[in-house]
Amino acid sequence: MKILIYDDNPDFGGHQVMACHGIEALAAEPSAEVVCLINPANQKLAERLRGAGIPACPAQEKMPPADLVLCIQGDIAQSTKGIKTAKQAGIECASYIAIPHRMADMGAKLGALRDRLNQHRFNTPDRFITISKSMKQIMLERGCAKPISIVPNGIPAPGIQHQPSEPTTLGVIGRIEFNQKQQDFMVRAFLNESAFKGCHLLLVGGGPDEAKLRTLVAGQRNITLMPWQEDMEAIYEKIDFLMIPSRYEGVPLVMLEALARGIPVIASARDGMKDLLPQNWTFDPGHADALARTLQEVRASWPNQIEPLRQHVLSAHSMEAFKRNFIRKVAGINPE
Repeated sequence: MKILIYDDNPDFGGHQVMACHGIEALAAEPSAEVVCLINPANQKLAERLRGAGIPACPAQEKMPPADLVLCIQGDIAQSTKGIKTAKQAGIECASYIAIPHRMADMGAKLGALRDRLNQHRFNTPDRFITISKSMKQIMLERGCAKPISIVPNGIPAPGIQHQPSEPTTLGVIGRIEFNQKQQDFMVRAFLNESAFKGCHLLLVGGGPDEAKLRTLVAGQRNITLMPWQEDMEAIYEKIDFLMIPSRYEGVPLVMLEALARGIPVIASARDGMKDLLPQNWTFDPGHADALARTLQEVRASWPNQIEPLRQHVLSAHSMEAFKRNFIRKVAGINPE
């Protein structure tokens, strides 16, 4: 079975990380031949595929012969040329999509107009694979009538288990992009709400709003800004609570990684966070007073709630489970 993977995203984010794990699992199957068509600007993706021995070449207008085209879609507007070309060539086409949200809900420029223009794309591929029940529900609400399978994200087994420290360190890990990730909201809440007194805030990542964030935290001795680290274990060793104040998400890998290490997570009551976390660990997005109250609640309750969550993540979101599910849902192969 020849499978073409199409991804025109120039950036290497969390969805590309999961896609790579799945692609590598597919390529290891004796009955599958995998070739990737990617954006030449995505050097990190090219290096990852090259290191795994998977052929990769620039995405092109003409689709080579194949039995299946799998298009990697961070959102519904990505990799649409690949879907169109596959359909024109008469090749079965599946989409692996993480964020099917409305552009208007994501705060995108001309979001409502773009949503109307994108509406038909929820019925263009032959089938979809997404990452959670809440993402499937969004797709159904947006009029998707094609088959939708769910493959939950997975993570490698953790190297450490959380040990509380003093002072209490709150970690925010991810791309620095205020519209989605809301690091600016987190910093202002941290500086203005009394519940954060005596805590340290650690912000890890890089992105388009990094300069603005550096200006915002300048001179604050209890706030540290660090670039993305290759060794994330060292970061998880430093933090006592993971904070996810995002306006929207899929199923954040950092949430799964933290829970697997026994680190409690405080997050906006949206998407994958709302699906997985206890209700008293989530807050109304964008409300600093609600975030402060949730921190106080979780600091008191997390020791009695963390272990069932940790065990669930280690089981349902293991990398082995993800790879098995991905192979089955994408190619219909039952791995041994």
